[in-house]
Parts: sequence; C-alpha cells; structure tokens
Amino acid sequence: MDGIPADILARTGDAASQASAVKASLAKDVAASGDKERAAKMFEELLATLLVREMRRGLEGGFFGTGAGSDVYEGWLDEHVGRSLSDSHALDLAQSIRVSLGAKERVNTNVENER
Repeated sequence: MDGIPADILARTGDAASQASAVKASLAKDVAASGDKERAAKMFEELLATLLVREMRRGLEGGFFGTGAGSDVYEGWLDEHVGRSLSDSHALDLAQSIRVSLGAKERVNTNVENER
C-alpha cells in the first residue's frame, strides 16, 4: 500500500484498521493538495466510522454474532453509519477540520515567506 509506512501497517492487525490507515493516508494527500473541503469531509467520515466501530465493539456479541462473515457485515455497518453521521452533519467535525487545515496552511505560508 503506497504512501503508508510499513510500521503503521504492522501495528494495524485487522483489515478494518488497515482500511482506516489507507483512508487516513488518502485524506492526508488530499489535504496536502490544497482541497480543504474534500479533506475535511474525508477526515470527518473516517472519524465517524472509527467512533461507530469502537462503540459497536463495546456490545457483547455484536450485531451479527461471531459467525463466519460477521466481520464483513460489521465493517459495512461501521462505514455506512459513519458516512451517514458525516453526511447529516450530526458530529459537525468538518468545519473544525477545515479551520484547522486553514490555520496550518497559513502557518506553513508564513514560515516559507520568512525564508
């Protein structure tokens, strides 16, 4: 997986964690390209998905039991509920992320101008 350091992939054992690492790397690349709006949306969706995943993991037995394929359904549920939370602006994280990316951009511009 290009762009993701091997040590991060080594620390993320399951497929869902590796998918999250890939999505975080993609969002970072989008932010670096200057598309703050899209990057903020991507980060918000990722954070919402991780929030749902951790909340679901706290349930005994989960929604789909422990049988074969349950992890696939759980991952699907996490992603869709996370995306729905992001799309509905229920968490309203994208605005904060956009502000943070803008502040970081201004700091980087100021540093470059001082050189």
